[in-house]
Amino acid sequence: MLSLINWRLKVTLNDGRALVGQMLAFDRHMNLVLADCEEFRRVKPKRKAGDPAGEPTGPQEIKRSLGLVILRGETVVSLSVEGPPPVVDEDKKAAGVSFECAWIAGRRTKLFIGRILFPCIMC
Repeated sequence: MLSLINWRLKVTLNDGRALVGQMLAFDRHMNLVLADCEEFRRVKPKRKAGDPAGEPTGPQEIKRSLGLVILRGETVVSLSVEGPPPVVDEDKKAAGVSFECAWIAGRRTKLFIGRILFPCIMC
């Protein structure tokens, strides 16, 4: 599972839904954290009063965007790989860390380097 961190995964749940997102974290209970997650559900279309009953209609797939999702491990039925991790910019890859200034009280005051917070000297 550790080798699948940052990979795009499709997770099937026990209620029939499928979630596709980038796996950020997991634990021993198979709880998952997915980023940029999308939900896919299969639903039967409702019949209207004027529609003929003999016309077969297949299930529709409804997609909705969820964003960041935390999944309880007991609901996970299966995992499959949808795609590789996103490509990292060459500048960030060479440095080995990511630099990002945070806006606090309307101005940039701190610099995130990986997970450590430093005073920002660049802005």
